[in-house]
Amino acid sequence: MGSSLNKPLSDRVEDIDNQSSMIYDPWRHRGDVNSTYHSSSSVTHRRRNHRLSPLEKQKMKNIQSLNFSVNDNLLQRAEYEKTTKGLHLKKTFGKWILCLFLGVIVGCIAYVIKMVVQLLQGLKFHYTNHYVSKGLQGEAFLTFLGINLLFVFLSCLMVIVAGPLASSSGIPEVKGILNGVKVREALGFRALLGKIISLVLSFSSGLFIGPEGPMIHIGSAVGAAISQFKSSTMGFYPSLFLSYRNDRDKRDFISIGAATGLAAAFGAPIGGVLFSIEEVSSFWSRQLTWRTFFTCVIAAFTTNFLLQGIGSSPDMHDTGLLTFGFSRLYLFRYSELLCFCFLGLIGGLLGAFFVFLNIHLNKWRKEKLKQNPFLRLFEALFVSVVTSIVCYYASFIFDCRYQSNIVIENSVCEDQSNTEMVQFFCPDGMYSELGSLLFGNPDQALRRLYSRTNNMFTLPPLLVFTLISLFFSIWSSGLWVAGGLFVPMMMVGAGFGRLFGQTISMWFTNIDSSIYALVGSAAMMAGYCRMTVCIVVIMVELTEGTQYLVPIILAVMISKWVGDFFNESVYEHLMEQKSIPFLQSKPPHSTNNIRISDVMSKNVVVLPEVCQVRLLVNILNSNNHNAFPVINSGPYDNQRLYRGIILRDHILVLLFYRVFYRGTGEEIYLDENFDFDKFTTETSKSPPPLSEMNFDQFELDSFIDLRPYMNSSGMTIHNTFSFVEAYKLFRNMGLRHLPVIDINNEVVGMVTRNDLF
Repeated sequence: MGSSLNKPLSDRVEDIDNQSSMIYDPWRHRGDVNSTYHSSSSVTHRRRNHRLSPLEKQKMKNIQSLNFSVNDNLLQRAEYEKTTKGLHLKKTFGKWILCLFLGVIVGCIAYVIKMVVQLLQGLKFHYTNHYVSKGLQGEAFLTFLGINLLFVFLSCLMVIVAGPLASSSGIPEVKGILNGVKVREALGFRALLGKIISLVLSFSSGLFIGPEGPMIHIGSAVGAAISQFKSSTMGFYPSLFLSYRNDRDKRDFISIGAATGLAAAFGAPIGGVLFSIEEVSSFWSRQLTWRTFFTCVIAAFTTNFLLQGIGSSPDMHDTGLLTFGFSRLYLFRYSELLCFCFLGLIGGLLGAFFVFLNIHLNKWRKEKLKQNPFLRLFEALFVSVVTSIVCYYASFIFDCRYQSNIVIENSVCEDQSNTEMVQFFCPDGMYSELGSLLFGNPDQALRRLYSRTNNMFTLPPLLVFTLISLFFSIWSSGLWVAGGLFVPMMMVGAGFGRLFGQTISMWFTNIDSSIYALVGSAAMMAGYCRMTVCIVVIMVELTEGTQYLVPIILAVMISKWVGDFFNESVYEHLMEQKSIPFLQSKPPHSTNNIRISDVMSKNVVVLPEVCQVRLLVNILNSNNHNAFPVINSGPYDNQRLYRGIILRDHILVLLFYRVFYRGTGEEIYLDENFDFDKFTTETSKSPPPLSEMNFDQFELDSFIDLRPYMNSSGMTIHNTFSFVEAYKLFRNMGLRHLPVIDINNEVVGMVTRNDLF
């Protein structure tokens, strides 16, 4: 039998107290395995072409996974026998009620953020324009700069108080959690409150950031909170939500919350659902699709309802946040599809360029600034000063233009308020081109770029605006303030799209440059985040531009292909920098010839089915493993026959409540004082520390029967499995631990998330 699958595994170690090889060693893969593990020192890389370095593995080794698998123990099965159809319907109906509340709460948060931002921005431009109207350039600039600095200072201060998890978009953390990584405090109340306040202030400060990414984080935090509804600090654990207090249901509500946050921010419920499916969620189901869509609709309706004066108008307006007028006479020509493809090429190149520079900049921040609050605050204030100077004084570069030069197409149905420009320091009847794009809020700039007009902008201001937007988007992303990238990337794309459209209109007639601005925005968004269907639907829901689906689809697909040629999306790279062990849907190509026995931990700590308390205490004190295979020693008491697996937290609960075995041998007893509800309630709390448990001699000599509480249906694999198939099973089933058995059903290894990198 010459097959390599028949090579013997290393001798197993019988002494369960020998723990040396169970501690994750990043230098473990040596010899023949090294030839297939290609670690790259590059900061950015292409998808599935990167293996983590030993240093990166070392940083990730202490990060724990979530347990998405069902703990199918005897208590659970006994509970299933008592479950009636009415109880099942009650739990299902409860999920829909929670989704309703989730949609309303996130919609209200989005409304509050939007109204407060409008108020703060209105105050800023009110006081600044007071001096502008008097022609006092110095006073106007100092007012503009001072207010921006105040907002950035307070925003960064909020992050310092609430913690770093309140900064940036929060999408990498949400993706990691939904992939099965335990990112501590990422969805806690402190991070949620800090994110909301920091976002309101940072978005009002004139930095090149958007509210959509933080809204995704906010929605996820609300979803996690509303489904668990508990407080370990206050000792508050209501039994009403007990059935949802597990990692699987929590994951589903986080997925719903992420979609709802985007839907509320953009007013795009379908786009929110697709975003959760395509970008953040690693696990999905048909039932989850229904509940997510329902929640997104409720959130979008709530925000729309409140923005229209809490029902003061009898009519509901189904218009996007960035209304894009449609033409009665003109769409586009088939020959222009080549131009739209070229826009996709530009979007992919600029998106990859953005990812490359931003990831390198964030790496520098991590190494030099670290988490020093003073350095982080100084950087945020410095960026605000430079941004304010450029946005203010760049408006003086180009001459003023007459408002009467703007030509409005009579065939276009749209709100003509998009053609109102910023006068700045220009004479009456004239406007500043760059001032109309830089001296205002991003929504107004996008509306002007999407405006179906002619002769509104000339080529040089559009080029300067595109370069300024790209530069400050790269610089602002990663500051210690809450902010996302959707709106800045849309502005960059709209800038180069309109620039390209007006350029080709110099040689060809009947070219609508606003269509190119729309397609350019979609291409730029796909270029940096590599989403496709979600981007197309969001752009259509935002602008009501259903007539331009074909150009948008072409540009988005080409942009993604071009960007993928150079590197991954910005969120994948950020997860690596944050040491979040994210499992892609497929393993790296370099692992095709690796067996699971090459990477698994071989000296596994196991527990007998009926275990002495003294032995349990010694094992728990001697290592920090989070799960232990439960074995049967066989008829000759020398085997390790797999029977199930039990979590460390569950053992601690059994020890704390002294759930001792009262039988004499093979019989299994279910303790009436520690039934399914009691077990579920206690295991949903923070586990009691072993150091606070004081056992007397009698208790140490007692036994605990693990059989009623261990997971009897846990997944196992054979030691002949390939790495690729084991990876797929671990990833697709949402596992935390994967025991490895041999042909005799004996435990010979254990696979965790860290072993798969």
